[in-house]
Amino acid sequence: MPLHVAFLWHMHQPSYVDPIRGAALMPWVRLHATKGYLDMIWLADQYPDFHCTFNLTPVLLQQIQQLANNEVRDLWHELAGPSPEALTLTQKANLLEHFFKANWDNMIKPFPRYGALLQKRGLNAAKINLEQAAGSFTDQEFRDLQVWFNLTWFGYAAERLYPDIADLKRKGGGFSEEDKQTVFDHQQVVLKTVLGYYKALAHRGQIEISTTPFFHPIMPLVYNTEFARRCMPGRELPPPFAHPEDVRAQLTMARDLHAQIFGAPPHGVWPSEGSVCPELIPILEELGYQWFATDEENLWRSLAVVHPGRTFDRAMLFQGYRAQFGDASACLAFRERALSDFIGFTASRNDPQRAADYMIGQIEQVARTAQGDDPLCAVILDGENAWEHFPDGGQAFLRELYQRLSGHEGIVTTTFHDYFSAHPPGAILSTLHTGSWIRGDFDVWIGEPEENRGWELIGQTRDFLQRKVDRQEIAPEQHRKAMQEIYAAEGSDWFWWYGSDFVTDNDLIFDELFRTHLQNVYHICGAPVPDVLKTNICRSEVAREVRKPIDLITPTIDGLITSYYEWAGAGVYETGRNMGAMYRSERCVEAIHFGADLTTFYLRVDFRKDVELPPKVTLRLNFIDPTHRALIIMELTRDLSRAELWATDPDSAPKKLTEVNLVKFDKILELGIPLADLGWKKREQAAFFVQLLEGDVELERHPDIGTLGLAVPDELFAAENWWV
Repeated sequence: MPLHVAFLWHMHQPSYVDPIRGAALMPWVRLHATKGYLDMIWLADQYPDFHCTFNLTPVLLQQIQQLANNEVRDLWHELAGPSPEALTLTQKANLLEHFFKANWDNMIKPFPRYGALLQKRGLNAAKINLEQAAGSFTDQEFRDLQVWFNLTWFGYAAERLYPDIADLKRKGGGFSEEDKQTVFDHQQVVLKTVLGYYKALAHRGQIEISTTPFFHPIMPLVYNTEFARRCMPGRELPPPFAHPEDVRAQLTMARDLHAQIFGAPPHGVWPSEGSVCPELIPILEELGYQWFATDEENLWRSLAVVHPGRTFDRAMLFQGYRAQFGDASACLAFRERALSDFIGFTASRNDPQRAADYMIGQIEQVARTAQGDDPLCAVILDGENAWEHFPDGGQAFLRELYQRLSGHEGIVTTTFHDYFSAHPPGAILSTLHTGSWIRGDFDVWIGEPEENRGWELIGQTRDFLQRKVDRQEIAPEQHRKAMQEIYAAEGSDWFWWYGSDFVTDNDLIFDELFRTHLQNVYHICGAPVPDVLKTNICRSEVAREVRKPIDLITPTIDGLITSYYEWAGAGVYETGRNMGAMYRSERCVEAIHFGADLTTFYLRVDFRKDVELPPKVTLRLNFIDPTHRALIIMELTRDLSRAELWATDPDSAPKKLTEVNLVKFDKILELGIPLADLGWKKREQAAFFVQLLEGDVELERHPDIGTLGLAVPDELFAAENWWV
């Protein structure tokens, strides 16, 4: 029997609309519409034998409709609309601050005029007096910036469908007000038509459109925040917030809007962030949802409860399940993590052909090892943010993948509804673990002071509203509008950015959006807003993911943590901190320590204990300044005793320089390279990054963007970096 592969592309943006002001405070729904949302459905249309599921969240659908119908203002559109001659100095400063918020390498630097504007502004906006800088920009430069910020968010599909867009990209600069209006007109066309495009492919049976609870809440936490104790015992939690009726309302609203837009209710649901608990199953069944999905971690934890101490065959992942709670049940699929993460985080850094080869090879391996008559492999990931990291928006990789899967004899692409309709699950899951797709817990959204404060404020605001209702002090319409604000505040997105897990340039804006929804409850009820909702929850400082070396180090290279002090003055990079809108679960590397003494550079790599290294994985340590070198360990095994150092000057062929024998891998990987072999001189600035590779395919890169660095020490280094 063939392997059934079900891709689910998750499309989501949080609620940026402030209904009191009637304005979208951020532009990402409009801009992602002309890139990811249009690109993905257009490309699927080119391969009619490729079947998949698109998960379109209701809060995203609602905002697309509002923008398409001009029901709300778009404040960033209004910043781009006026002629530069009419802009105030503050507006010009805002343009310089916000209109470079795109992937610089793939969406700004490839376009010379846009890249030059970025260089003129400066790369670190936080260190620039933007109003002063605005005085050096001409009106034409501001107009080009207004156009380019919107133009660069048009993807490959728009360039094919709207030749004017491709023409403007080729024009490159010197844009007119008419050019700007052309860009805005095409944005509006996409907003008005893109959902119809999805509906058409759904009606012909190529794709399924699934949904999520309306405002993308973490349903188990809205049901009862105390549920977090099931997977996070001992963590400090906020005062209990328990509103299962809100879970039912969010799922009901999602179903109804979906039916209104697409002509029929959805068959399935991707719970926000894959967050599940058994109490959801009766609600899903009651509302007509036939299937849901979550991450594989929740499968293993569920099985471990039923069969403690047992080791489970990975083949158990590759099938559908019927999850039960009491008398209720629903079909359930579990996300294959490694394949999903490869597309989302690693494919963009590889040649498209090789990345597709790797994906096909891994899927074929699943087909060989999967058991049963109707195996299922679920690949579920973000369907919009990943493509900004591909130089071509992901087009070449996805074309190769779709084409090869469409004609593959042993693999059938499918939607979840089609699969479960044809193959009702025989495997019963009587116990479902409570957790999310990130580590099987809710640590990202609850448990830190900022996150707990957010939940506490929602609880206080909801209690205030309920008192108004109980005393009959507000009309039913006021209650309905106020509850919409509560539902919006329950969304997961605000909590994603609270705490130390993830950071963005817009942390304080997200904080303001969250508190705005709660403030609106008081405005709707005609009551004064409490001072606590006028104060930032989010700390303004950003947690650092890199600490540079502060002392000379000479560790013992034995693959063991011999003493804390041997690495005490080293630089430290912790992977996974300060991440953005997507989360990667399967990182093998946990931390990198680095430093030097007067003769040798040292590196230590700590690997996660809960993740196995892939077989025959290569570790490559790439030095790019002040010389080009690469230390290569071809097979990273715990009995290794040597590595190779290569010269990798980009202007000549790679050349092996020497073998490095100061390398050991036991509990940790430790190595030392003579500074003379690296060609480093004292006080030079050195830069490097670390890769894990399987053949030519990059599996991980650290740091994800940029390099780690240190100053090559001299005799004065310790004195100049004195510390206690």
